[in-house]
Amino acid sequence: MRRAKDFATGKPIKADNPEEIIRQEYEQVLVDDYGYKKEEIDIEVAITRGTRTKDRADIVIYTSSSGRDPVADILGIVEVKSPGNTDGKAQLKSYMTATSAIWGVWTNGENIEYYCKPLGQSAVFEDYLNNIPSRGQLVEDVGKFNKSELKPYGAVELKVVFRRILNKLYANTNISRREKLGNEMIKLIFAKIKDETTYPDRSPDFRVGFKEDPEAVKERISKLFKEVVNDLAHDGVFDANDKITLDAKGVAWVVGQLERGSLVETPTDVVGDAFEVFAESKLVGEKGEFFTPRGVIDLAIKLTDPQPRQTVLDPACGSGGFLIASMSHMWAVMENSSEWRNLPNQHLKEAKQNMALRCFFGIDKESDLVRIAKAYMAISGDGRSNIVHENSLHLTSDFSEIAKSKFVSGEGLKKFDIILTNPPYGTKTKVSEEDSKNFNLGHKWAHKKGEWIKGKPKKTDPYILFIERCLEMLKQDGYLAIVLPETVFHASSTTYLRKYIMDRSSVEAVIDLPHNTFRPHCNAKTCLLVIKKGGRQGDIVMATPKEMGHNHQGKEIYQPGTDVIWDDLPAVLSELANPTNTNNSFVFTVKPIEVDRVGYLVPRYYFERRISISPPQDTKWISLGDLVDRGIIKAWDGHGSPPSPAKGTGIIPYIRVKDIVNWELYRDPNSGIDTATYEKHTKNKNKVRAGDVIFVRRGSYRIGTVAMVSDRDEEDGAMLTRELVTFRVQENEMGFTPHYLIALLSSEIVQSQIPGLTFIDTTLPNIDKRWREILLPVHIERDKIRELSNSVRDAIEMKWAAQRAIQNLRRELGDITT
Repeated sequence: MRRAKDFATGKPIKADNPEEIIRQEYEQVLVDDYGYKKEEIDIEVAITRGTRTKDRADIVIYTSSSGRDPVADILGIVEVKSPGNTDGKAQLKSYMTATSAIWGVWTNGENIEYYCKPLGQSAVFEDYLNNIPSRGQLVEDVGKFNKSELKPYGAVELKVVFRRILNKLYANTNISRREKLGNEMIKLIFAKIKDETTYPDRSPDFRVGFKEDPEAVKERISKLFKEVVNDLAHDGVFDANDKITLDAKGVAWVVGQLERGSLVETPTDVVGDAFEVFAESKLVGEKGEFFTPRGVIDLAIKLTDPQPRQTVLDPACGSGGFLIASMSHMWAVMENSSEWRNLPNQHLKEAKQNMALRCFFGIDKESDLVRIAKAYMAISGDGRSNIVHENSLHLTSDFSEIAKSKFVSGEGLKKFDIILTNPPYGTKTKVSEEDSKNFNLGHKWAHKKGEWIKGKPKKTDPYILFIERCLEMLKQDGYLAIVLPETVFHASSTTYLRKYIMDRSSVEAVIDLPHNTFRPHCNAKTCLLVIKKGGRQGDIVMATPKEMGHNHQGKEIYQPGTDVIWDDLPAVLSELANPTNTNNSFVFTVKPIEVDRVGYLVPRYYFERRISISPPQDTKWISLGDLVDRGIIKAWDGHGSPPSPAKGTGIIPYIRVKDIVNWELYRDPNSGIDTATYEKHTKNKNKVRAGDVIFVRRGSYRIGTVAMVSDRDEEDGAMLTRELVTFRVQENEMGFTPHYLIALLSSEIVQSQIPGLTFIDTTLPNIDKRWREILLPVHIERDKIRELSNSVRDAIEMKWAAQRAIQNLRRELGDITT
């Protein structure tokens, strides 16, 4: 259990406890967003209820930093539960009844409820509040404030609030579909922006008062939204007849959650991060759209460095993350430039807004995401007019009129200085042959007689077509930063794609993104590619971060033995300033000749090879490929897979990746095949022989695992899946034996080479023929080879003898459990 200190009191806590995580979040909100002082807050406060023993309230807020009398000095009480736990509401009400508390909060992180006990009353009411008072307010003052009092939302608060809004509305309103809730939230957010930016000296309309009728609140917000619709009728954000359809109680509750903060003044990355709560609830995983983490966006911005007056495009903009970050970067450049930094604040703000209108462009085929991106841009800098609802892969003749006005010039597409994008990818999102035929990369390609020949159109992954479209829309010497599946960077099936890219551009950088980057929403392993159109190829900057803050379940991960979040991306960002520094932990450079030699662009392949490892004492390196070429070892892939109905119909083992265990072939009785199936699939192929070494070449987390075929395996026969490769040692003068081979393959120094040779095909790790590059530390003295070989042989034969003895017992005693 990870130990830490309480945010407000400094008392020791168990930081990994789910309930404690919620408590720490809410304490920070109380201080940062409601203005309460840490010294006015305490935890685990004993509360006496009637004649019963004292219970402990999770968080207590006192009227001052000195008084601690439960009957006179308690102002508010917060009851915290772990996510999914709905207990404790009656308990909170009894705490309030037994103390001087005038307000209370119950939350489990996912949901939140407010209670109040107005001055002079003993009853606790549930429906009077949609928020709590700020420090110095009475409950009757909730909803009473001026626009000048609005504060930026804290980084913790806004995402927590948006998450609660989504969960609350999903469970308790007239709208039961999450994508519809996202649409309603966009409407309410625009209404709030309208309220914040209109008549700054007037009291807000976006508010909800103590005991106020929800219908009155909805009527007031609906008027705001009508003004929004009228303002934005020209740029397609809303239809003229759009209305808020969320029920009045739901509207009032949302307003209560958002009324006290300023979306306009909140940092753009905070707003964008929070927006994705609603964006992701609709689209993550459905159509190949996965929202790009901010750390990845920052790397793309660092490597492309957008400058004032340069045009920036994201042709698959989603909720606008790349555009917002590049705009913030450009504004920071302006603030430090002699051209703008001395301007009065208002003039600088106008200059930034004009730059936003001129420089930033986005396209997305999902109308809801376009709305989110426009809302996001409206909050951040009013670059929304250049974001359009369109399919970037359509012919320009099929573009809408507004898309043509932004992205078509004459007979072709407009060109941009920088393109930043994370296009959709996934097996369910292929573009039809009819649409693919309009792209060179939408055809089959074959390499014949030294040439690449274009064939028929084919169903194509959209990310492939996006590569061509992006290069088409990129200016000469312009930069493209694009997130692509790792398959693009190594697979033989995508060789034509790498050639297409490198024939038209120089590869500036490749960042090997951690496998958890898009998990849990998507299991694809990706890399960030940065290219310069038409550039001359120089050294390639590469980086190999291992983690970026969360695991495959989306939960935070920590550096081993510490309380520090394990996120290597900030270090990569820092090291990119000096990529040739030999002290870098993640960033390095690769010569083009190295890439030409092997044809791969996967950074960790080169990272492992830039560190020279000497073989252990009295050994020399010999690669597996060299042993094969010298005829000492023969190698071949497995037989294949039997039809599903054949599995479990016989006693001949069908050996899969999971069956390579403890140096032996595990016989799964549920997968055995019949003799006819075995003979059909192994006909004219090598059958297993005692002493063969089986090596896993493909399969999650098991690549490099080895086993040895036994006498029994040879006698009974076994069919091997193609994910396995068989090594058979031949007669040789070195004294090399199967037992020596399996010992070397199992050694730590050999196994440590596996990750750098393992690439990801779609979602599955694969070492492919790169097993040939594995270096074995072969003993120089033949006696050492014989000694190790004999030791391994004796251990394996004793194990096999024991297994034969058990088989004999089975025959003697009948079927027994072992």
